[in-house]
Amino acid sequence: MTATPHTHRLHDEMLGEAERLGEGLLPRIDAFRTRQLDDGTVPEPREEDRRSLLAIKDEAVGWFAGHGRANQADALAADIDGWLAAGLDTPPHFARSRDALTAPADGDWAAFLAPVQTTNSVPPVGRRLEFFLVRRKEPDALSELAVRYPHPKNNCQATVLLAGSEGLTQGNCIVFFPENVAAHDKVAEQAYAIFFFSKFRRIHETYAVPSARAVLTPDSVPQASTGMDPEVCYQARSLWGYLHDYFHHQGQWPLDRHIKLKMNWFIGLLEELKVDAKTVLACHDDAVPYADEQIAMILLERMFRYPLDARAVRNFDAGTGVFLYSWLRGRGALADHGGRLSLSYDRVLDGLRDLVDTIEAMEASVGTPEEYRAAARELVRTQLRQGAEGDRYAFTDDQLTLVRARDRLAALPPLHFAPAEV
Repeated sequence: MTATPHTHRLHDEMLGEAERLGEGLLPRIDAFRTRQLDDGTVPEPREEDRRSLLAIKDEAVGWFAGHGRANQADALAADIDGWLAAGLDTPPHFARSRDALTAPADGDWAAFLAPVQTTNSVPPVGRRLEFFLVRRKEPDALSELAVRYPHPKNNCQATVLLAGSEGLTQGNCIVFFPENVAAHDKVAEQAYAIFFFSKFRRIHETYAVPSARAVLTPDSVPQASTGMDPEVCYQARSLWGYLHDYFHHQGQWPLDRHIKLKMNWFIGLLEELKVDAKTVLACHDDAVPYADEQIAMILLERMFRYPLDARAVRNFDAGTGVFLYSWLRGRGALADHGGRLSLSYDRVLDGLRDLVDTIEAMEASVGTPEEYRAAARELVRTQLRQGAEGDRYAFTDDQLTLVRARDRLAALPPLHFAPAEV
């Protein structure tokens, strides 16, 4: 979105709000979330916990109401009252807050408060009380790209994180979906999908790029996503986000009509790989803006950052990277070379085309959800072997190559994100 005087003014106003939130509401939230377990409960709650949550409620409800978000204010009040009545040692149920949030228009802002799973954040990660304030900022080339790739129901929002609680301002969480909100019921349809893409550049360059350099020969490390201007990186990452979601809504089993089925671990893993592979191929074949940058981002993130997770054998995103690595190894795209691996760009493209064809052929061959789940499991197991009890898979000796830099990178201090880096 091209900046206008109005968007600049709104941005400045919301930065002022971010500063005020950092002096009042956010420290209260950060203190309360330290009392919670991963499921959101407060063990052996004290009167002090109750008073703390009531103080958060009063301030947050007043803030939402005072900024024209009356529906969110009412929903938050009802959710907190319900939790207090049930007992803070019971899992929170914030479905009303979840459903009261509406996606902001491009250039506008959104805020949210509830117990939320902040995926890939600084441990401990669970459904703890979190707050965010964001400004939506779609990439400038989106309108042109959408002509060639018309999304049937785009509900994704590229945003700049202006303020947040520690689960969002520290660590690598860049996504917020309605299913991340602590609630007793399951989401039937995603009404929004908010991405904190302003965080991406530092995450990518701190973890993905060094990890790839530890595995690949220097001349074969994709370079296009390294050393980017922050604004260019934001634009490229946001276009990747759009194309990724566009491809989710194509084919035999589109995400919007089969969202519960796509949450199956094996189906979901193949779905993520398929849509990113199709994004790479679109970038290569169709002169998409920031094509080289997107391709490099996808390859480095999938294969070299996601598997670094400390619990990779239980982590969904890590599984996609390990699968992709072995798939490309088997097709000669990652060849042994003097103790490192040499990445062949042409063979990567051929391998991704083969991967898309294989997954789509599998999807076309099944007629029921049961058949789909069984076929997806069978295909995943061609690259990811059965793991120990509770694990989704186990690393082979060759796959452990991906985590050469894990210990060194895990020792780095968590990234902290100041407001409005883009």
